[in-house]
Amino acid sequence: MDYEININLNDSAKTLDGYETIDYSNNSPDTLRYIWFHLWMNAYKNDRTAFSDQLLENGRTDFYFANENKKGYINQLNFKVNDIIAVAEYHPSHQDIIKVVLPTPLAPNNKTRITTPFHIQLPYNFSRGGYVENSFQITQWYPKPAVYDKKGWHEMPYLDQGEFYSEFGDYKVKISLPKKYIVAATGELIALDSSNFNKTLSFQQNNVHDFAWFASKDFLVEKDTIELNGKLINVYAYHYKRSQSFNTIQYIKNAIITKSKWIGDYPYKTISVIESLNNNSGGMEYPTITYIDKAEDSKTHDLLIN
Repeated sequence: MDYEININLNDSAKTLDGYETIDYSNNSPDTLRYIWFHLWMNAYKNDRTAFSDQLLENGRTDFYFANENKKGYINQLNFKVNDIIAVAEYHPSHQDIIKVVLPTPLAPNNKTRITTPFHIQLPYNFSRGGYVENSFQITQWYPKPAVYDKKGWHEMPYLDQGEFYSEFGDYKVKISLPKKYIVAATGELIALDSSNFNKTLSFQQNNVHDFAWFASKDFLVEKDTIELNGKLINVYAYHYKRSQSFNTIQYIKNAIITKSKWIGDYPYKTISVIESLNNNSGGMEYPTITYIDKAEDSKTHDLLIN
């Protein structure tokens, strides 16, 4: 499954407008007549989602009582399959899952192209993604097919506590936004175009299961490299002004070396660590990029990275 996504950030309205192209491969032995899609930004739409219910069960009421301007959603979808408009039906129980009915059944070992525009009203960052002040954490954001395996479809609502199950694929993502923003994203930056006020950054990464990106005018960036078994890896740390200095780059390098010994060499050419503003990440790993909470001391900072 391969993705091409073009996205534009309106920082004042805190919205995203995008267009997505997916080359979907049916690698199963079954003929598919529909595909479930995750629309996880709709988890923040109102207090009738699995996400909202889980927070309440855990004693958190900040989202339930949040003002409407802190809620979020995804809409303006228009799914087409090989340029033919497809019928879309929302899940009977979950607002953040939708079924796209294929105009023509997809046989095993065949591919189809699915496209859609989409508009996102970003929520305040209650859980992993959204915005805090004028910094943006864009995670679980684009329409994303659920996994189909030998047990069938694995469509699932977004949860604050829970794991994700996703297909691997190649990603090409173009991010357009005001010029003053510093961007950290999954993969490698392969092109940068800018005008007087805006810029477009093109990122690419093959063989990953997700794509996340972060943008802020206030990022302080550290960069270094590490050589691992003859391969050079670019190491980045993105953080905000803080009262003390942490040896972030060295902690990241230590994590690469340690985990490579335990589970195999780090497979990508870049690795980035992003520090949060409001500590709603807990520590969240995305391909080539990790989002961590703020730390008040060096030991905690090291533990969050590792």
